Amino acid sequence: MAVTKQKKWTYEEYYRLNDEKRYEVLEGELIEMSSPSSEHQIIIGNLSSMLWVFLKENNLGQMISSPIDVIFDENNTFQPDIVFISKENKQIIQDRGIFGSPDLVVEILSKSTEKKDRGLKFKAYEKFGVREYWLVDPRKKSIEVFVLEKSKFVSYNLVKTDDPLKSRVFPNLSVRYSELI
Repeated sequence: MAVTKQKKWTYEEYYRLNDEKRYEVLEGELIEMSSPSSEHQIIIGNLSSMLWVFLKENNLGQMISSPIDVIFDENNTFQPDIVFISKENKQIIQDRGIFGSPDLVVEILSKSTEKKDRGLKFKAYEKFGVREYWLVDPRKKSIEVFVLEKSKFVSYNLVKTDDPLKSRVFPNLSVRYSELI
């Protein structure tokens, strides 16, 4: 993960970059993203499939997997692994990306992203009002669920291997970590 420190980047400057690399803008810093591992992609595919079926059966909204830009403000544009936008919030979905806070953000942790996902991105998702944040940890074979209460994330559920996931955004969803790999 390379960080550029030369200037403060905005979404529009990032959007106009003309290369094939993937980036995020975090508090005005342009961060180049490395390619994910095959395990990371398998987890995204399996979780996305489960969520897609659940959302279609229940007509709840739209799930989008990366790469998709989530633009919180001019200095914060992320590419979360999975986002969910409820029907009530669907106006934030635009052609160039998601302009506003998704109802749910999922990040799959890796050695190179864990510090950022648990630190700066955790604080940013909290600050911008994401209702629920899941951290999927392949090394610990777990899913941590955080929910927003009074503008702060609180731990809501820790799923280990075969434990059922509990979610406020999806109270009837049945997911276990063991189903993701």
